[in-house]
Amino acid sequence: KKDILTTIQRDKRCGRASASIALPISASPLTMMTSERLLAAVLLVASTTVTAGFTNGAFSGSRAFAERRMRISMSQGSAMPDDSDHQRPSPPEVYDEHEYDLNHLAPSEKRRTRMELEEEVMSRFEHGDNLMELRKQVKDMKVDLQDARNDGDLSKMSKLKSKITEAQRKDAELMYRLATERMAGAEEEGLSEEHEKYKNEAMAARSVLPQFNIEGLWVGKYGEHGYEMINVTYVEDTIIAYKVTGDKNVPKGEVTFTVDLSPNALIEAGLEPIELAEDASTQWGTKHLPRFPGKGQVAAEGFVNSQWIEGQLIIVGDYFSFAWVPLGHQIFFGRPSPELTLKMLRESQMKELQAGPGELKDVAKMRAFAVRCWDETELLEDDLETEGMDVDPYNGAFQ
Repeated sequence: KKDILTTIQRDKRCGRASASIALPISASPLTMMTSERLLAAVLLVASTTVTAGFTNGAFSGSRAFAERRMRISMSQGSAMPDDSDHQRPSPPEVYDEHEYDLNHLAPSEKRRTRMELEEEVMSRFEHGDNLMELRKQVKDMKVDLQDARNDGDLSKMSKLKSKITEAQRKDAELMYRLATERMAGAEEEGLSEEHEKYKNEAMAARSVLPQFNIEGLWVGKYGEHGYEMINVTYVEDTIIAYKVTGDKNVPKGEVTFTVDLSPNALIEAGLEPIELAEDASTQWGTKHLPRFPGKGQVAAEGFVNSQWIEGQLIIVGDYFSFAWVPLGHQIFFGRPSPELTLKMLRESQMKELQAGPGELKDVAKMRAFAVRCWDETELLEDDLETEGMDVDPYNGAFQ
């Protein structure tokens, strides 16, 4: 828990983070925290978010990205993080005594081709801790190259240049940056074929980067406001996270945070990955947590005096967190299960109705009554099934 805190505090001492913005406590939807509690949720909350209705690794992060990582890891015989504590997927639903389990169906030719292409792209690059080790090796080789240049050893220089180039081709983040730069240059010069070539290279490298694979719905605990749902979207190289369910400070439909993933922004921010302690790295299956510069929105009650403050997106395995740095507050996000998604959306709509004029409050009461009736009906059906009674309590009324 202290690794993230120590890293961000060190960044601020080294001038890599902007000065804290002084906000009155009423101007923030987040609870002010002491420095000792800064960002502690990233490792502690994870165990509770899984049991709160979040799905297991099959639904964490981008589904396609996770599936690609699983296929590559299994084919290469690498160890996967232990997910024995995660909630297992529920068995296939049964409707009208027919089980709809599609896992036995063979994928179409088009899908099989796409999966093979994704596996091939994934295999080109290093990931996680292997990528961090690769970058360290490249850095050391560049030092050796400079020494060889000073000594005039042309043979050694040639060998080191080849090794550095080969190693850098396995760094998807670097290749994405180089490909986008060359793509822009080709576009300026009107070279359409070159532009298309570098565009394909950039998209291939981008597809394996975890920060570009977190689109969709996530749930995190917004302090005293409780759990809220967000929808992560992309506009070019920018993450925009909208609130699907909101609170009295930042309501639903508003942006909760943004993250600039453009290569230039990453270079300017200079944020090194957070290095975890041994016990934490064993738990999460990775020693390094990449992070990216962003902006988080805060506001007073009623969404007044809204403003943007410095933030950081931190990738934590198949999850992520976002830190409002000046406030010392961090929210850990996990994928919601389908059941949790429907439950949160229903509760959000009920709150809106209850907060509306008189006729809407009446609708809210009627809906709440109908939901209770439906729950009782489901309990009755469960009791009948448990007792082994082949009875239709509705006598075909809904057929």
